[in-house]
Amino acid sequence: MIAQEGKDLDIFQSVSDNDQLIGYSPTAQKYGLISVGKINQTQWCGCRWRKDSLTTVGEPCGSLPKIEKMAELFGLGGYLVRNDHSRRKLSPVTHNEFADGGAAILDGSMGHYQWGSGCSIFYAFWEDEIYLYEAVDNKPIPGQLNYRIPIFSRSCAGYATIDRTNQILVSYINNAAQYRGGNNDASLDSLFNSQLGKPATNIAVPTAATYARKNGTLWFANERVVFAITAILKRIYFHNRSIQAAYNATLTADGLHQGGTGEGCGMPSDWSGVWHYYPYIPLNAGVEHGDFVGTFSVNINDNGTTRAINGIPSFLGLKNDYKYLGCIEEDTLLLCNSNKSQSVYIDNNIDGHLFDVSTVNGKMFVGTTPPANNAGWQGIKKINLSNLCNFPLEVGTTASTGYGDSYYNPAATGGFRGAYRLGNAHYGGGAGSVCLDGDRGPSAAHADCGVSLCEFKEAFSTEPSLAA
Repeated sequence: MIAQEGKDLDIFQSVSDNDQLIGYSPTAQKYGLISVGKINQTQWCGCRWRKDSLTTVGEPCGSLPKIEKMAELFGLGGYLVRNDHSRRKLSPVTHNEFADGGAAILDGSMGHYQWGSGCSIFYAFWEDEIYLYEAVDNKPIPGQLNYRIPIFSRSCAGYATIDRTNQILVSYINNAAQYRGGNNDASLDSLFNSQLGKPATNIAVPTAATYARKNGTLWFANERVVFAITAILKRIYFHNRSIQAAYNATLTADGLHQGGTGEGCGMPSDWSGVWHYYPYIPLNAGVEHGDFVGTFSVNINDNGTTRAINGIPSFLGLKNDYKYLGCIEEDTLLLCNSNKSQSVYIDNNIDGHLFDVSTVNGKMFVGTTPPANNAGWQGIKKINLSNLCNFPLEVGTTASTGYGDSYYNPAATGGFRGAYRLGNAHYGGGAGSVCLDGDRGPSAAHADCGVSLCEFKEAFSTEPSLAA
């Protein structure tokens, strides 16, 4: 009967992955609906935001099934990665096991505990009269300038530590003194604020980058492309520019996540005075949750009192990656200008060479931040999306509009600064995946400055290419 009635229907000249077809299941012995995207994965997935609106929430577009299955599409989640960049996927249920069910040891004996992708990701952005679009796919997006990000990873716990014996940056879950976090203060080992099993901080990023290279080629510390693609994936996954929006466990009618992963982790009773801004959340927090999306809590010893640290974010298993310890990018340099703006310089080619933070010579100029009459924080209204280098182009919004993140302009008229990203636990709602504090020196070493170990499987350029 359906076949007979179909003769009277119009023929579609084109279809979207979100359109539905009528199909018959011999197993179930019934007819049903199936989206085109389930059987013809041809369309990219993305999000669009109205250009005349500062609302953080956008509209999912392209293939909604691909957004829903983004983890499977790109192989996102936890991995154990060896120095030669070979990797094994961890179980999405718990990172104490591999995806094939074998026991995964995270102490370094099987590799670095990382979060990342299992294939290349192609990214494009464009705009029309009404919308700004961002899109990703596992193949080039037709008709657009595409950025190709090869297989990558970053510290799955959010941050890395240091092999103190060999001066190597590592992503291990290991409480031995050899991997002591913080500033390697052994006198704290038996105290509540012990840095055993915590992230390493108080290290200049150029030094951390040198330590990262000891793992082999294409190992980095706080690599800007890794931070940028993480932010991009989050914006599309949640169709929200404000990643610190409250977590919402209810899926949309299309089965998509909404909201964000919350403002970020809570703090001890006196992080500045008692902890002196050093790490307080252990690197093993949340390992048992696998590739979880949402927020979780962990109990710590807060100067003799058990305190629950709530609101720790997890994005498909990537934990605590903003509003805990800020990270100075190893390959971004800010130059303060006479008009109190900041010019942004990067390396266009990601090939593993060390980034010299003392000069702009040999670096690519990407753009300039808005000037400021006085030093201070401002909400980010618009960001630069080109060359995978997120920095503010327009400011003047609130914590609930634009990108929800903030930019600190020191209003300095000269000198270099580093790109201090993500925000620390004191930053409140201004922290997030595109937060930028432009007042840290490029070689600053502070207690609240963490390091994420990053890697790419191959060298590449951040210059886009047009796909036919």
